[in-house]
Amino acid sequence: MIKVILQKDDVVSVDADVLLLKHAQAFYGADESVALRLVQDGVCDEQQVSPAEGDARLVEAQGAVNSRKVLFLGTSPLRGFRYREIRLFAQRAIETLVASNEHVETLATTVHGAGYGLDVEEALRSMVLGFQQGLTSHPLRSLKRIIFVERNKRRFDILERALGDVELVLPPDRPVSASNTVAEESARLVTSRESSLGDLSVNGSTRKKSVFVAMPFSDEFEDVYQFGIYATVRRCGFVCEKVDESIFSGSIIDRITDGIRNAEFVIADLTHERPNVYLEVGYAWGLQKPVITVARQGQHLHFDLSHHKCLFYKTITKLSESLEKTIRKMFSGELHDD
Repeated sequence: MIKVILQKDDVVSVDADVLLLKHAQAFYGADESVALRLVQDGVCDEQQVSPAEGDARLVEAQGAVNSRKVLFLGTSPLRGFRYREIRLFAQRAIETLVASNEHVETLATTVHGAGYGLDVEEALRSMVLGFQQGLTSHPLRSLKRIIFVERNKRRFDILERALGDVELVLPPDRPVSASNTVAEESARLVTSRESSLGDLSVNGSTRKKSVFVAMPFSDEFEDVYQFGIYATVRRCGFVCEKVDESIFSGSIIDRITDGIRNAEFVIADLTHERPNVYLEVGYAWGLQKPVITVARQGQHLHFDLSHHKCLFYKTITKLSESLEKTIRKMFSGELHDD
């Protein structure tokens, strides 16, 4: 059994045999933080931890971080690194470690995608599934635990509820039979108890429709997002995405336009009448995307939105109830509980 663990920590502090990170043809977030430490401590130069897409670099940390070694996998640029790519990233990590004959009992990583607007639960699910598939085709017999490291308390709380108790099971010490594909075998290799990750088999990896959330970049709206919007959207069976300016690295405009373009519909909180939110609503309308507008009770709306129906909320509970009712009415007969 391979235990899947969530740890509230910084990636530079976690004890592991290998710390798994990515190079999305540039560095972001935790990837950048670790690469910078390795370079500044003289462990390597930047080129040695900057693999091209499809390549890998495994380097001795030499005390720059607590993990013994760091594995950087080269991926597509961040704009194209979504759930399918996250799954393949995790799968390739296992294959790379097996090919290197590395003895790995503890593998640490972050939930890639959460820091640039992807749905944190869906990103976690994609990584667990990717590890599962990698272990099926390339059993890493030494592996005992996979640690997902998250230092953001709000994301940690979401991940903790989603992960529950998950263990990956290595296949028997025999080749995959000719009558079974790797995908068919892998469907039986995960045990999940009290987890909301859903079906972790390949057959359960069908792409979910996404919802993009436009709202003010402010700490005061974090509970509104997490409990009033995110949890409600997930409950209705959609992936929920939001770009947070405070943690986003890269072209935020590209990420926002991609998120709206790929979304089934947009939810916009018009409280405080922030220009960025109005801009995102206008862009969504230009693409003929449905937009659900919400605002705190008493909020005056700008003249060009005042004639559109808006869900005014006094409490987060009221917002969640009204929003769920509206979404289910919009997609009557199409929705299933997540």
